[in-house]
Amino acid sequence: MAGPIVILSDTHLGRPHSSAVSAKALSPLWAGASRLILNGDVAEVHHPKYAERAEDEMISLFEQCEIEGVILTLLSGNHDPYLSDLRHVHIANDSIFVTHGDVLHPAIAPWSPAAPYVRMAHEEALSQVPPEDRDHLEARLAVSRYASTRECELLCDKLSSSTTVQVLRRPWSILQVLHYWHVIPSLAACFTKTHCPKAKFMIFGHTHRPGIWEFEGLTVINTGCYGFPGHPRAVTIEGQELKVWAIKLKKGEYRLAREPIKRYELPEAVSAPSALNTRPVIFRPNAKAM
Repeated sequence: MAGPIVILSDTHLGRPHSSAVSAKALSPLWAGASRLILNGDVAEVHHPKYAERAEDEMISLFEQCEIEGVILTLLSGNHDPYLSDLRHVHIANDSIFVTHGDVLHPAIAPWSPAAPYVRMAHEEALSQVPPEDRDHLEARLAVSRYASTRECELLCDKLSSSTTVQVLRRPWSILQVLHYWHVIPSLAACFTKTHCPKAKFMIFGHTHRPGIWEFEGLTVINTGCYGFPGHPRAVTIEGQELKVWAIKLKKGEYRLAREPIKRYELPEAVSAPSALNTRPVIFRPNAKAM
């Protein structure tokens, strides 16, 4: 019998802070799994200061998955916008929608010092999309990826400091973060109901705030992060059951907690090797850099 699908996000491999310890330390999380989905901000491969270390961690990640016989699916996020051409996956006949979460706001990270410029880049890129295509999921994801690229370029120097340091330098951004944490579950639910109406579960990361929220037949799940404010989580899908787990760091290795935080019954059993239904985002806006 095939093992479960495991979904993680926001490992930020390659950064010396606000990241998972290493790919090797993460590997116990997918021991026995059939497929691993890393849902964005996997590695800091686009940051010149961290790229070499991030690339080494990616090689280690591939090796660990090969050793375990696990199929690896990479989705790109706002810190690694071109790590993969995949920006989302659907699982179990579209009943589970997985995407990083940067698509949910035109400024990507509205508390960021680069937010006004990223929003302008987003609007410029969206203007390059034919009006009849602007509400298509793939177009929205492509525009978001373009804006994320601009965010990486604008914040490249600042990202050498931790999120905590950036917030302390701009204390008013704490209120922006708290406000976004408050509204993001509703934004995620609205986006999913619009673009993936068959979904019963929406799984994202990006905000670094773990949580589970219910919206009239839709369960929204955030898998947290491995840096500030911590508390990473995993989602596993096996057979007819979806589980949300806390992740603990013990003796230099990450492991799932003994019992899941939450269990959900799926409409039908999931066959892990062929469970994914997705298309790569190949549209690239021809917008000028702002």
